[in-house]
Amino acid sequence: MSLKIVKRKFGRAAQLTPSDWRYLAKASVELLVARRRLSTVTPKRILRDLQVHSSQSPREPLSRSDTIDVKRVSWAINLAAAYVPWRSDCLIQVMAADRWLRAHNVRGDFHLGVAKDPRDGLKAHAWLRHGDFTVTGGRYDEYVSLIEPPAN
Repeated sequence: MSLKIVKRKFGRAAQLTPSDWRYLAKASVELLVARRRLSTVTPKRILRDLQVHSSQSPREPLSRSDTIDVKRVSWAINLAAAYVPWRSDCLIQVMAADRWLRAHNVRGDFHLGVAKDPRDGLKAHAWLRHGDFTVTGGRYDEYVSLIEPPAN
């Protein structure tokens, strides 16, 4: 990595606020918890839990003094996932964000889809939405949704 790139990355890190660092620390913890859960719980149970949370959690924050900024959660999960030293792909990011949002009584809508991959046949992708906002999962428009929240 060139010195210019290193300086640019450190320059950006120096501009983060204490609140940003708290969000990144929390995101890292949630990603670790999700990674650990993925290695100890059956996929069937993980998918079932994500679906249940998606259908039963409230859509908006309830009366709590510690509100959560869903867009900052998204930013922190996505950034931390790129730097933690363990696998943090789309499903782990969904699990982490879902757990974090539920702790603040915010509902995330879980989706799981597939798309054709010319090399491997099928590829899967998970994403989490809150209203019209994609919390994790980025671009999902090329995937056919297999699991999504029930219609209201």
